[in-house]
Amino acid sequence: MVLDDLLAPRILIVSGKGGVGKTTVAAALALVAARRGRRVCVAQVDRKQTLSRLLGSGPLGYEPSEILPGVWGLEVEPEDALAEYLEVQYHMRRVSKVLTHSHFVEYITTAAPGLKDILVLGKVWYLEQGRSARGAPPRFDTIILDAQAAGHVRSFLAAPAGLSDAVKVGPIRRQSDWLLKMLRDPRRTRVHLVTLAEEMPVAETLETSVVLDRKLMLNQGVVFANAVYPRVLTRSEARAVAEIGEDGFRSGLIDEARAAGVRIDDEDVDALVGYAGFLEARRAIQARHLRKLREGVEEGVVELPFIFSAGLGLPEIEQLADAIEDRAERAARSR
Repeated sequence: MVLDDLLAPRILIVSGKGGVGKTTVAAALALVAARRGRRVCVAQVDRKQTLSRLLGSGPLGYEPSEILPGVWGLEVEPEDALAEYLEVQYHMRRVSKVLTHSHFVEYITTAAPGLKDILVLGKVWYLEQGRSARGAPPRFDTIILDAQAAGHVRSFLAAPAGLSDAVKVGPIRRQSDWLLKMLRDPRRTRVHLVTLAEEMPVAETLETSVVLDRKLMLNQGVVFANAVYPRVLTRSEARAVAEIGEDGFRSGLIDEARAAGVRIDDEDVDALVGYAGFLEARRAIQARHLRKLREGVEEGVVELPFIFSAGLGLPEIEQLADAIEDRAERAARSR
Protein backbone atom coordinates (compact mmCIF):
# COMPACT_ATOMS: atom_id res chain seq x y z
CA MET A 1 0.00 0.00 0.00
CA VAL A 2 1.19 3.50 -0.87
CA LEU A 3 -0.75 6.63 -0.06
CA ASP A 4 -1.43 7.53 -3.68
CA ASP A 5 -3.05 4.13 -4.16
CA LEU A 6 -4.94 4.38 -0.89
CA LEU A 7 -6.45 7.75 -1.78
CA ALA A 8 -6.90 7.12 -5.50
CA PRO A 9 -10.70 6.61 -5.54
CA ARG A 10 -12.63 9.72 -4.72
CA ILE A 11 -15.09 7.91 -2.42
CA LEU A 12 -13.86 5.78 0.48
CA ILE A 13 -16.50 3.79 2.38
CA VAL A 14 -15.43 2.67 5.86
CA SER A 15 -17.29 -0.05 7.74
CA GLY A 16 -16.72 -2.71 10.36
CA LYS A 17 -18.33 -4.62 13.20
CA GLY A 18 -19.69 -2.35 15.91
CA GLY A 19 -17.05 -1.30 18.41
CA VAL A 20 -13.96 -1.90 16.27
CA GLY A 21 -13.22 1.81 15.74
CA LYS A 22 -14.41 2.42 12.19
CA THR A 23 -15.15 6.10 12.91
CA THR A 24 -11.67 6.65 14.33
CA VAL A 25 -10.18 5.10 11.19
CA ALA A 26 -12.43 7.24 8.96
CA ALA A 27 -11.28 10.34 10.86
CA ALA A 28 -7.62 9.30 10.56
CA LEU A 29 -8.00 8.75 6.80
CA ALA A 30 -9.47 12.24 6.54
CA LEU A 31 -6.39 13.72 8.21
CA VAL A 32 -4.06 11.70 5.97
CA ALA A 33 -5.84 13.04 2.87
CA ALA A 34 -5.93 16.62 4.17
CA ARG A 35 -2.19 16.53 4.89
CA ARG A 36 -1.71 15.97 1.17
CA GLY A 37 -3.59 19.11 0.28
CA ARG A 38 -6.86 17.36 -0.51
CA ARG A 39 -10.23 18.87 0.25
CA VAL A 40 -11.91 16.17 2.31
CA CYS A 41 -15.50 15.57 3.39
CA VAL A 42 -16.47 12.95 5.98
CA ALA A 43 -20.13 11.91 6.06
CA GLN A 44 -21.43 10.04 9.10
CA VAL A 45 -24.77 8.26 9.35
CA ASP A 46 -25.08 7.03 12.95
CA ARG A 47 -26.57 10.22 14.48
CA LYS A 48 -24.20 9.83 17.45
CA GLN A 49 -21.98 12.79 16.46
CA THR A 50 -18.94 10.59 17.16
CA LEU A 51 -16.90 12.23 14.42
CA SER A 52 -17.42 15.73 15.80
CA ARG A 53 -16.28 14.59 19.26
CA LEU A 54 -13.17 12.89 17.85
CA LEU A 55 -12.12 15.93 15.84
CA GLY A 56 -13.14 18.49 18.43
CA SER A 57 -15.87 20.28 16.51
CA GLY A 58 -19.42 21.29 17.29
CA PRO A 59 -22.41 19.18 16.20
CA LEU A 60 -22.52 18.49 12.48
CA GLY A 61 -25.51 19.31 10.28
CA TYR A 62 -26.71 18.04 6.94
CA GLU A 63 -24.64 20.45 4.87
CA PRO A 64 -20.82 20.18 4.98
CA SER A 65 -19.07 22.45 7.46
CA GLU A 66 -15.32 22.84 7.89
CA ILE A 67 -14.18 21.29 11.17
CA LEU A 68 -10.42 21.31 10.56
CA PRO A 69 -8.28 22.93 7.85
CA GLY A 70 -9.13 20.98 4.71
CA VAL A 71 -11.63 18.69 6.45
CA TRP A 72 -15.41 19.11 6.26
CA GLY A 73 -18.01 16.97 7.99
CA LEU A 74 -21.74 16.35 7.86
CA GLU A 75 -24.44 14.13 9.34
CA VAL A 76 -26.68 12.47 6.75
CA GLU A 77 -30.29 12.45 7.96
CA PRO A 78 -32.89 10.59 5.81
CA GLU A 79 -35.41 13.43 6.26
CA ASP A 80 -32.99 16.03 4.91
CA ALA A 81 -31.81 13.67 2.18
CA LEU A 82 -35.39 13.14 0.98
CA ALA A 83 -36.02 16.91 0.99
CA GLU A 84 -32.88 17.48 -1.07
CA TYR A 85 -33.85 14.72 -3.50
CA LEU A 86 -37.29 16.24 -4.08
CA GLU A 87 -35.81 19.72 -4.52
CA VAL A 88 -32.97 18.76 -6.86
CA GLN A 89 -34.78 16.15 -8.95
CA TYR A 90 -38.34 17.53 -9.03
CA HIS A 91 -38.02 21.17 -7.86
CA MET A 92 -40.59 20.49 -5.14
CA ARG A 93 -39.19 22.87 -2.54
CA ARG A 94 -42.48 23.73 -0.79
CA VAL A 95 -43.94 20.25 -0.95
CA SER A 96 -40.70 18.71 0.31
CA LYS A 97 -41.05 20.48 3.65
CA VAL A 98 -44.39 18.75 4.21
CA LEU A 99 -43.45 15.35 2.82
CA THR A 100 -40.20 15.07 4.75
CA HIS A 101 -41.75 15.27 8.21
CA SER A 102 -40.02 12.57 10.27
CA HIS A 103 -43.23 10.50 10.73
CA PHE A 104 -43.90 10.53 6.99
CA VAL A 105 -40.33 9.54 6.18
CA GLU A 106 -40.52 6.70 8.70
CA TYR A 107 -43.75 5.51 7.08
CA ILE A 108 -42.49 5.46 3.52
CA THR A 109 -39.09 3.98 4.39
CA THR A 110 -40.85 1.19 6.28
CA ALA A 111 -43.12 0.57 3.30
CA ALA A 112 -40.14 0.62 0.92
CA PRO A 113 -37.21 -1.23 2.55
CA GLY A 114 -33.85 0.12 1.42
CA LEU A 115 -35.11 3.62 0.70
CA LYS A 116 -33.17 5.10 3.63
CA ASP A 117 -30.02 3.53 2.24
CA ILE A 118 -30.75 4.96 -1.21
CA LEU A 119 -31.22 8.43 0.28
CA VAL A 120 -27.88 8.24 2.12
CA LEU A 121 -26.05 7.02 -0.97
CA GLY A 122 -27.79 9.70 -2.98
CA LYS A 123 -26.24 12.33 -0.73
CA VAL A 124 -22.80 10.84 -1.41
CA TRP A 125 -23.57 11.01 -5.14
CA TYR A 126 -24.59 14.67 -4.81
CA LEU A 127 -21.33 15.41 -2.99
CA GLU A 128 -19.34 13.69 -5.72
CA GLN A 129 -21.21 15.59 -8.42
CA GLY A 130 -20.92 18.91 -6.59
CA ARG A 131 -24.70 19.31 -6.48
CA SER A 132 -26.99 20.45 -3.68
CA ALA A 133 -30.46 21.92 -3.27
CA ARG A 134 -28.98 24.65 -1.08
CA GLY A 135 -26.17 25.85 -3.28
CA ALA A 136 -23.09 24.17 -4.65
CA PRO A 137 -20.91 22.65 -1.86
CA PRO A 138 -17.13 22.83 -2.04
CA ARG A 139 -15.63 20.54 -4.65
CA PHE A 140 -14.21 17.68 -2.60
CA ASP A 141 -11.20 15.65 -3.67
CA THR A 142 -11.93 12.86 -1.18
CA ILE A 143 -15.30 11.83 0.25
CA ILE A 144 -15.23 9.42 3.20
CA LEU A 145 -18.45 7.71 4.20
CA ASP A 146 -18.42 6.49 7.79
CA ALA A 147 -20.99 3.83 6.99
CA GLN A 148 -23.11 1.55 9.13
CA ALA A 149 -21.67 -1.39 11.01
CA ALA A 150 -20.83 -4.48 8.97
CA GLY A 151 -24.05 -6.23 9.96
CA HIS A 152 -26.06 -3.65 8.04
CA VAL A 153 -23.56 -2.41 5.46
CA ARG A 154 -24.22 -5.37 3.17
CA SER A 155 -27.91 -4.50 2.73
CA PHE A 156 -26.96 -0.81 2.65
CA LEU A 157 -24.61 -1.24 -0.30
CA ALA A 158 -26.96 -3.74 -1.97
CA ALA A 159 -29.87 -1.27 -1.99
CA PRO A 160 -29.20 0.30 -5.44
CA ALA A 161 -28.96 -3.11 -7.11
CA GLY A 162 -32.15 -4.24 -5.41
CA LEU A 163 -34.04 -1.12 -6.48
CA SER A 164 -32.67 -1.37 -10.00
CA ASP A 165 -33.96 -4.95 -10.25
CA ALA A 166 -37.37 -4.01 -8.82
CA VAL A 167 -38.00 -0.87 -10.89
CA LYS A 168 -37.51 -1.40 -14.61
CA VAL A 169 -38.24 2.06 -16.05
CA GLY A 170 -38.53 5.69 -15.07
CA PRO A 171 -36.43 8.22 -13.14
CA ILE A 172 -36.05 6.04 -10.03
CA ARG A 173 -34.54 3.27 -12.15
CA ARG A 174 -32.13 5.74 -13.77
CA GLN A 175 -31.10 7.17 -10.40
CA SER A 176 -30.55 3.73 -8.87
CA ASP A 177 -28.37 2.90 -11.87
CA TRP A 178 -26.33 6.05 -11.21
CA LEU A 179 -25.68 4.90 -7.65
CA LEU A 180 -24.84 1.38 -8.78
CA LYS A 181 -22.30 2.69 -11.28
CA MET A 182 -20.79 4.93 -8.61
CA LEU A 183 -20.36 2.03 -6.20
CA ARG A 184 -18.99 -0.47 -8.71
CA ASP A 185 -16.54 1.82 -10.48
CA PRO A 186 -13.11 1.13 -8.88
CA ARG A 187 -11.91 4.54 -10.02
CA ARG A 188 -14.67 6.21 -8.01
CA THR A 189 -15.35 4.04 -4.94
CA ARG A 190 -13.51 1.69 -2.63
CA VAL A 191 -14.66 -0.07 0.56
CA HIS A 192 -12.34 -0.40 3.54
CA LEU A 193 -13.24 -2.74 6.37
CA VAL A 194 -12.05 -2.19 9.94
CA THR A 195 -11.62 -4.96 12.47
CA LEU A 196 -9.96 -5.95 15.72
CA ALA A 197 -7.49 -8.83 15.93
CA GLU A 198 -10.07 -10.96 17.71
CA GLU A 199 -12.00 -14.07 16.70
CA MET A 200 -15.51 -12.68 16.13
CA PRO A 201 -14.54 -9.39 14.41
CA VAL A 202 -12.12 -11.21 12.09
CA ALA A 203 -14.71 -13.85 11.20
CA GLU A 204 -17.34 -11.19 10.43
CA THR A 205 -14.83 -9.15 8.43
CA LEU A 206 -13.92 -12.12 6.24
CA GLU A 207 -17.59 -12.98 5.73
CA THR A 208 -18.42 -9.38 4.80
CA SER A 209 -15.47 -9.23 2.42
CA VAL A 210 -16.75 -12.29 0.54
CA VAL A 211 -20.22 -10.73 0.20
CA LEU A 212 -18.80 -7.41 -1.04
CA ASP A 213 -16.69 -9.21 -3.62
CA ARG A 214 -18.85 -12.05 -4.92
CA LYS A 215 -22.39 -10.76 -4.46
CA LEU A 216 -22.11 -6.98 -4.65
CA MET A 217 -19.05 -6.82 -6.95
CA LEU A 218 -17.54 -3.88 -5.09
CA ASN A 219 -13.92 -2.80 -5.06
CA GLN A 220 -12.23 -3.38 -1.70
CA GLY A 221 -9.12 -1.81 -0.25
CA VAL A 222 -6.87 -2.80 2.63
CA VAL A 223 -8.41 -4.00 5.86
CA PHE A 224 -7.46 -1.93 8.90
CA ALA A 225 -6.72 -4.03 11.98
CA ASN A 226 -7.26 -1.60 14.82
CA ALA A 227 -5.88 -1.57 18.38
CA VAL A 228 -2.97 -3.95 17.80
CA TYR A 229 -0.73 -4.17 20.87
CA PRO A 230 2.85 -3.04 20.24
CA ARG A 231 5.82 -5.30 20.81
CA VAL A 232 7.43 -3.98 24.00
CA LEU A 233 9.96 -6.72 24.64
CA THR A 234 12.50 -8.47 22.45
CA ARG A 235 12.80 -12.24 22.81
CA SER A 236 15.86 -11.89 25.04
CA GLU A 237 14.03 -9.33 27.18
CA ALA A 238 11.05 -11.65 27.48
CA ARG A 239 13.34 -14.42 28.68
CA ALA A 240 14.87 -12.02 31.19
CA VAL A 241 11.42 -11.12 32.50
CA ALA A 242 10.65 -14.81 32.96
CA GLU A 243 13.73 -15.07 35.15
CA ILE A 244 12.71 -12.24 37.46
CA GLY A 245 11.09 -14.76 39.77
CA GLU A 246 14.58 -15.86 40.77
CA ASP A 247 15.60 -14.01 43.94
CA GLY A 248 19.05 -13.02 42.69
CA PHE A 249 17.72 -11.49 39.50
CA ARG A 250 14.88 -9.72 41.33
CA SER A 251 17.15 -8.11 43.91
CA GLY A 252 19.58 -7.10 41.19
CA LEU A 253 16.77 -5.40 39.25
CA ILE A 254 15.66 -3.49 42.35
CA ASP A 255 19.26 -2.37 42.99
CA GLU A 256 19.67 -1.20 39.39
CA ALA A 257 16.43 0.77 39.60
CA ARG A 258 17.50 2.46 42.80
CA ALA A 259 20.86 3.33 41.29
CA ALA A 260 18.95 5.04 38.49
CA GLY A 261 16.91 7.02 41.01
CA VAL A 262 13.76 4.89 40.81
CA ARG A 263 12.53 3.28 44.01
CA ILE A 264 10.63 0.01 43.47
CA ASP A 265 9.80 -2.92 45.70
CA ASP A 266 8.74 -6.52 45.19
CA GLU A 267 5.10 -5.56 44.56
CA ASP A 268 6.15 -3.12 41.83
CA VAL A 269 8.25 -5.81 40.18
CA ASP A 270 5.35 -8.28 40.31
CA ALA A 271 3.04 -5.71 38.72
CA LEU A 272 5.52 -4.98 35.93
CA VAL A 273 6.12 -8.65 35.26
CA GLY A 274 2.38 -9.34 35.20
CA TYR A 275 1.74 -6.49 32.76
CA ALA A 276 4.58 -7.59 30.49
CA GLY A 277 3.19 -11.11 30.50
CA PHE A 278 -0.28 -9.81 29.68
CA LEU A 279 1.01 -7.83 26.69
CA GLU A 280 2.98 -10.78 25.35
CA ALA A 281 -0.02 -13.09 25.72
CA ARG A 282 -2.34 -10.60 24.01
CA ARG A 283 0.15 -10.12 21.17
CA ALA A 284 0.35 -13.88 20.65
CA ILE A 285 -3.46 -14.12 20.45
CA GLN A 286 -3.69 -11.15 18.10
CA ALA A 287 -0.92 -12.56 15.89
CA ARG A 288 -2.91 -15.74 15.39
CA HIS A 289 -6.02 -13.83 14.31
CA LEU A 290 -4.01 -11.49 12.10
CA ARG A 291 -2.55 -14.48 10.24
CA LYS A 292 -6.06 -15.74 9.54
CA LEU A 293 -7.11 -12.26 8.41
CA ARG A 294 -4.18 -11.93 6.00
CA GLU A 295 -4.92 -15.34 4.52
CA GLY A 296 -8.50 -14.31 3.77
CA VAL A 297 -8.11 -10.85 2.22
CA GLU A 298 -6.40 -9.98 -1.02
CA GLU A 299 -5.52 -6.31 -0.63
CA GLY A 300 -3.54 -6.66 2.57
CA VAL A 301 -3.89 -5.68 6.22
CA VAL A 302 -2.76 -2.43 7.82
CA GLU A 303 -2.12 -2.75 11.55
CA LEU A 304 -2.97 0.29 13.65
CA PRO A 305 -1.61 0.58 17.19
CA PHE A 306 -3.55 0.34 20.40
CA ILE A 307 -3.80 3.87 21.77
CA PHE A 308 -3.01 3.93 25.48
CA SER A 309 -5.25 6.82 26.44
CA ALA A 310 -8.15 7.52 28.77
CA GLY A 311 -10.16 8.81 25.81
CA LEU A 312 -9.93 9.47 22.09
CA GLY A 313 -9.65 12.96 20.66
CA LEU A 314 -7.77 14.82 17.97
CA PRO A 315 -4.26 14.00 19.34
CA GLU A 316 -5.05 10.28 19.22
CA ILE A 317 -6.52 10.55 15.71
CA GLU A 318 -3.29 12.30 14.68
CA GLN A 319 -1.37 9.29 16.03
CA LEU A 320 -3.45 6.92 13.91
CA ALA A 321 -2.94 9.12 10.84
CA ASP A 322 0.82 9.01 11.51
CA ALA A 323 0.62 5.21 11.73
CA ILE A 324 -1.20 4.95 8.38
CA GLU A 325 1.42 7.16 6.74
CA ASP A 326 4.24 5.15 8.32
CA ARG A 327 2.84 1.86 7.02
CA ALA A 328 2.41 3.35 3.57
CA GLU A 329 6.00 4.60 3.50
CA ARG A 330 7.29 1.17 4.55
CA ALA A 331 5.27 -0.48 1.79
CA ALA A 332 6.63 1.99 -0.74
CA ARG A 333 10.24 1.33 0.32
CA SER A 334 9.73 -2.43 0.08
CA ARG A 335 8.60 -2.26 -3.55
